[in-house]
Formats: sequence, structure tokens, C-alpha cells
Amino acid sequence: MVRMDNKFIPPDNVVDLLKCSLCDFYLSVSPIYLISDDGSQYKCGRCSSIKTMIAIRANMYEHLAKLMTFPCSYKECSEKLVFADVRDHEKTCLNRIITCPKANCHDSYKIWNISAHFKDKHADLFHTNMFMIKNVYAYYNIDVLEKNGKTYISLFDFDDINFGVSICSTESSNGAQFEVKLTSDNSKYTISISNQNIIMFNEREHCFKCVNGTCKSKFHVYKDNRKEVSKRMTTKVNRESVKKLFGSGLITYTITIYDKAEIKEEVKERDSKEDLKDSLIRKAKKIFLQMLECPICKEYMAPPIYQCLSGHTVCTTCKAKMDCCSTCQSKIENTRNFALEDVSKKVELPQFEDKKSLKNEGGVKRGSSEEVDGADCPQKVAKK
Repeated sequence: MVRMDNKFIPPDNVVDLLKCSLCDFYLSVSPIYLISDDGSQYKCGRCSSIKTMIAIRANMYEHLAKLMTFPCSYKECSEKLVFADVRDHEKTCLNRIITCPKANCHDSYKIWNISAHFKDKHADLFHTNMFMIKNVYAYYNIDVLEKNGKTYISLFDFDDINFGVSICSTESSNGAQFEVKLTSDNSKYTISISNQNIIMFNEREHCFKCVNGTCKSKFHVYKDNRKEVSKRMTTKVNRESVKKLFGSGLITYTITIYDKAEIKEEVKERDSKEDLKDSLIRKAKKIFLQMLECPICKEYMAPPIYQCLSGHTVCTTCKAKMDCCSTCQSKIENTRNFALEDVSKKVELPQFEDKKSLKNEGGVKRGSSEEVDGADCPQKVAKK
């Protein structure tokens, strides 16, 4: 046994004996369990969710394993790893070998070659940028999507309650997300679910053979538990809600991947729209305040607001002091500008230092602590 950096490297003939009895990978991922009466069979942490008749935690072995280094379980990889690092390395190892997750296909290849394999062998299930699947009531499926050099695997499934979708990445998703849209030819409505997280692809869990009940692998988590596949879908849509909205006709769901750059651009565009909206609101408020300004005393008007025959407004206080409009010299009678009065009740006026200006009725600050009711108690508000 060779020692390196305070860790021991067991000889190849020894480490080859330290294999999981289920998946045949090294016993290099915790927790490690003894699963036989005679002490000859163990299962690794990769298979810990698979139930066995016997499952006794091999604590002594794990203590010793922490002092050892192990080779990567993928044969073409030359990495030597400490016990604590094996799990994370194998998730992203470029030499990682998988068996095609598509039903009725038993080809094995390196994980990074999945796009080329689907493009060559399962072209109807290979897409770029986005894809659509019709008649979601009819079947479950697996699809491969390629975008900006990255590969994503889509799994669609359903049970009696929900439709379920999971989007997996063969490498770090780097902040990418996806959107699901459900539409129907018989309806103008759309169900849209955005900002959905992408998860790492795990061939032990994301196997289409497990989904359709044909998986023969003894170390796949859901090979004997078909219903559990649906439960673990990351995005779910209630079937009853879909049926109420669309009926039972042909339904299409569309998957669109958004990478980090596109998400940033979308956020930027949304923020820009919000800034524009805020700017328009501020301009509108300024215009309304100008409309509420009495042309004579320059104070904000509150009901009742009068107008001349030509439509020029004046506050009730100034009206009492004049017979003709100061703008066009038209006669001012008792014609009310009810539209402007309604605006005055909804526009919040600027704050004032005068404590007597604190009363607020209908969104307008008044100059009196008494109630204002139409023309019975005319008031106006001093500008700041």
C-alpha cells in the first residue's frame, strides 16, 4: 500500500474487491451498508435509496475509507480521489458512461456524447433551442435539447393528479432556467410556468425505461416504483385544472430553455419597462397637479370646482370674487367641472408643513380639519 499526502493508495487487486454488489462501482461514496448475512455483500451511497432486506451501516469501513484514495469508477478516467471527493467528481466526470435512457435502446456512451447519439439514433426526440410535444394526455416521453453548446434532457410524465416535467443538464446549468407553456387548439388561453430550475442529470433516477416499466437495472432507484417517478418531477401542473381550462382535446406543451445571459436580458428589459411605467406615472401625476392649480390664486383646488362657458376652471374662493373668467372673459356661472373634482379626490397632493393641511379625504389633502361635502364647505389647499 502506497502512502501519499497522508492518504493510502491500496493496490489495484485490493481496491477491485471493494465494489458495490448492486452497481459494481467502488465502495467510495457514503453511506456504505452491509447487505448480506455472510458479510460478503455491500452497497454504496450511490445505491443507498434502493431497499434491501439487510442494511447495516458499515461504520468501521467508512472510517478506514476516509484514509484511502480511490480511482474514479469510470474506467477511462485516471483520477485518484479521496473518499470525500468521489461523489462530486463522478457527477461531472467527462468519462462518465451512461446507458441510453431511451426505451428500447441499450447503447452505452460517454455523457457528453448524448446529443450526438440522439441526433443520430433518435432524431425525432432531438431538438435545438426549444421544442413542442402534442397530446400530453397520450404518453410520457424523454427528449434531448441542445442550446448554446449545452445539452438538456427533458422528462415528461403524468399520474392521476398531475402532469410533470423535469429538465436536466448533463453539466452545471450555470443559472439556466426553463419555461413550460400549455396550449390547446380549442382555446385562446395559455398556462405558462416560468423561472423553473434545471437539475443535474442522474441516469439512476432519470431513466425512461424506469418510467415505462421496462428497466432491468438492479441499481436504478425507481425501476420497481413507477409512481415515484411522477412524484419527483420538478414542475407539476394539475390535470383537473388543465381539463377545466382546455377541455379534453389535443394539448401541446412547449419547453423553452433560457440561459443566464438571456435571463439577465429579460430582467433588464423588465426593469426598463418598470422604469418607463414609473416615469409615466410621475408625468401623469405632474399633469394632474397642474390641472388642479387654480389660475387665479395658484393653490390646489378641491370640490366644488367651477368652470366658465369655455371650460376654464377656477376654485370656489376665487369664483366668489369675480364675475368673468380671467382667461377668456366668459361669464362664470354655477357650472361644475365634475371630472376634475373626481381627479382631485384620487390624486395625492404633496405633503405640507402646515399641520392644518393633514386631513385626507378621497386622496386629496384639505386645508381644514372639518369634513368637506361638495359645495357645502368649499376649501382649497395651499401649494408648498
